[in-house]
Amino acid sequence: MFTGLIEATGEIVERQAAPGGLQLWIDSALAAELKAGDSLAVNGVCLTVVSTDADRIRADVGPETIRVTTLGELTRGRA
Repeated sequence: MFTGLIEATGEIVERQAAPGGLQLWIDSALAAELKAGDSLAVNGVCLTVVSTDADRIRADVGPETIRVTTLGELTRGRA
């Protein structure tokens, strides 16, 4: 269960349409600590980490999540 504790923030550095949804790349200090399959809260929505590198986290967002949250409105540069 998410407790509401915020360990770090991030910034949307890329957003790309994908079949059935979109892909988000987030620049965050947490990237080095996460691995594929980990969970990450973005604007209160729990997403699964698809991949990471030293600075970025990639997560896929499905169509239902886009429909019922504000994640579909996120743009490059947003915190």
